[in-house]
Amino acid sequence: MTTQPEPMTPQLRCLTLIANLLLLAGHATAIAEDRHLRVAINTDIRSNNPGVARDANTDTVIHHIVESLVGYGADLRVRPVLADSISVSDDGLIYRFHIRPGVRFHNGEPLTAAEVLWNWQRFLDPETKWQCRRWYSADSEEPGKSVIVDVRAPQPDTVEFELAEPSVLFLDRLANVQCPAAIVHPDSVDANGEWRLPVGTGPFEFSEWKRGQYVELRRFADYHTPEGTPDGFAGAKPVYADSLRFIVSPDHASTKAALLGDGIDLYPGVPMNSLAELKAEKDIALSESPLLGWTALLVQTEDSLLSDPRMRRAIAHAIDREQIVGFNTYGHASPNSSAVPVGDPAHDAAHDAWYEPSREKARALLREAGYAGEIIEIQTNRKYSNMYDNAVVIQAMLHSVGINARLQVLDWASQLANYYAGKFQVSAFSFSALANPTMRYAKLIGPKDRRATYQWDSERANELLAELLAADDPEHSNTIYRQLHEVMRDEVPIIGLYNAHSVTAMRADVSGYDSWPMGLSRLWGVYRPGWRGDNH
Repeated sequence: MTTQPEPMTPQLRCLTLIANLLLLAGHATAIAEDRHLRVAINTDIRSNNPGVARDANTDTVIHHIVESLVGYGADLRVRPVLADSISVSDDGLIYRFHIRPGVRFHNGEPLTAAEVLWNWQRFLDPETKWQCRRWYSADSEEPGKSVIVDVRAPQPDTVEFELAEPSVLFLDRLANVQCPAAIVHPDSVDANGEWRLPVGTGPFEFSEWKRGQYVELRRFADYHTPEGTPDGFAGAKPVYADSLRFIVSPDHASTKAALLGDGIDLYPGVPMNSLAELKAEKDIALSESPLLGWTALLVQTEDSLLSDPRMRRAIAHAIDREQIVGFNTYGHASPNSSAVPVGDPAHDAAHDAWYEPSREKARALLREAGYAGEIIEIQTNRKYSNMYDNAVVIQAMLHSVGINARLQVLDWASQLANYYAGKFQVSAFSFSALANPTMRYAKLIGPKDRRATYQWDSERANELLAELLAADDPEHSNTIYRQLHEVMRDEVPIIGLYNAHSVTAMRADVSGYDSWPMGLSRLWGVYRPGWRGDNH
């Protein structure tokens, strides 16, 4: 059944806008410290338990509180973070991490190998419900998993991971930003093992969470930053702000008004249709970056209608990706139907091959498939405007070739639940950033009867994925990426649209902020006039 939210009356819209403006204006004077940064987030965080209940806003907040043994640098290569060195045995089975000296938790306790072992026991316990346990556990069906046989501490400052077999993805998985292998102190849980709050090692510590309003972090005075310069989630993390306040502001108009009125300092994820206006504001600066996230149209290949590859190819011919990029991102994105992002060094001309927009070819394929006007529902949501706008445009494109497409507008939680259950015909969707294309293919390919989130279940795809997971040099991986894209083009299990573009707007006197392809904001090193040159 198609569900449509009731439209707001003009009066209700006006009252909502006024309420949001008053709420945001209040934050301009709500923080007592002189040095604070106020950052807009479009929804509240889901939890403060790393990798257990998460979304992009949750990840952004959490990464200021916790750290892992490794993390991605600005060049998207894995770098040490809580470790200061990494060594791998000749057989690829033993990874040894030497812990960086001087690191302390937010409760003042020093970081040792014992806390790393405690965290990994917790991660691998099914009761923790850590979302990425499947990557490391022998009892999971994850393809190419990095099964951990043992975690041990031969020295108080040294941790060893023993794997069941070599894994080309082990370090990338440890560095994953959506499911961080965060090292927290055991004080993060109570005497019964129930989660309390994150007692991490990061540059900021958890302070206050007023649900639906804001999350506040305060500067960790004893933070021991790595040496060097800032480098993605690795490298130095100088701290200039005394506090960070992430303000929940779902309404774009009120968020923009608060930014222009100096009620907030940074507005990540600015809608593309606001760029021209904000660029004209002398008090506003913009930071832009292409993203590794992938916006796509999911196609349920087990649907009785869409199981025919001719139907899927017809849909691919009906969709003009250039028009979608132009209409929905104002040209601030790169059309891409490959699982290898446009900005990745492995993306070459082979990955640009896709179906040309052609109504004639689409209609011919529909006739061959015996399509008789059956309804195809496009699931979408209004929380993420890019997904909704994509769905609207795609519906019109499908109508133009004779496909009876209808929108099914759900709340985001329901659409996400349907994604996890495989309950859709097609779905306007976006995937979070993954720095390694092998991880993207491992997320897409696999038996649907084992996991409904697999979008691509074919014999050839599974064979190539197995080969990819065993590839031990970049050139071999790049060759397999090209082969996988060729097979994807033939089978059309998913229709990639574009790699998105991120823009953060900020007050012009905010310095030190840089957008990057991973998309998550990094607020260490960010300052306003007069914040540097002292004990900060």
